Amino acid sequence: MNKKFEGYLLVTDMDGTLLNDKGKISKANKEAIAYFMEEGGRFTIATGRMTPSAKNVVYPIKINFPAILYNGGKIYDYNKDRTLYQSFLEEERKQVIEILKQEEPYLGIELYIDENVYIYKPCKYSYRFSQQGYQVVRHIKPDIWEKKWTKVLLIGEEEEIDRLETIFSEKYDAGLVIRSGARYLEIAPEYTTKGSALNYLINLYGIDPMKVIAAGDNMNDIELLKSAAYGFAVANGAKRLLDTAKYYAPSNNEDAIAYIINWIEDLVQ
Repeated sequence: MNKKFEGYLLVTDMDGTLLNDKGKISKANKEAIAYFMEEGGRFTIATGRMTPSAKNVVYPIKINFPAILYNGGKIYDYNKDRTLYQSFLEEERKQVIEILKQEEPYLGIELYIDENVYIYKPCKYSYRFSQQGYQVVRHIKPDIWEKKWTKVLLIGEEEEIDRLETIFSEKYDAGLVIRSGARYLEIAPEYTTKGSALNYLINLYGIDPMKVIAAGDNMNDIELLKSAAYGFAVANGAKRLLDTAKYYAPSNNEDAIAYIINWIEDLVQ
């Protein structure tokens, strides 16, 4: 006998969606996720976080499908401890950070390399890290340019990042940039989005695209929601995301994932 959620895949953003404002997964969400997986559903995350940072969240709930990390730059199977896919920033695009350092002095600039964070230019938000399972390197050595960069994170106040996002492609770099939060703008490898990573997984595992559900709260989730048959924006989400979403869930403080799983249950009955 088939289980209730057999063939379905639920992919959720972490911060601001799966996690509440205290950075925790609510009891209702945990119980709903466990029920979803017990009934044959596949569950995973799609986050901008790096591998060790996301690990602290996914281990307690024991996700049963590979995770999307670095906003699509890496796909990692925590259960088998292996990387399925990874992209790196194009070499010719690295030099833009020197220009940004001179012309946008308010910016914090962080480089994500080999699962560690390199503080290329500090700002007041450069001290937010919990440093669980990764290093925060504050003394940059010349060999940084020889390493493979997963992404660059630019940090500033919301209005500063609003302005930078508007002018970035024309003034600095025409490659892919992702607005991953009110204060965050990421320089990412071309064709790297949560949506592209989801499509990769759909094809790799032969999943029915009409049985894919996704949830998110910010601009880096737009492609994720578009790539799913049912893309849910949570009520606390960015206005631009809410304006484009087709489906809606309560806020991250109101058990959004439990709500979506209940919705899926109604769908399959």
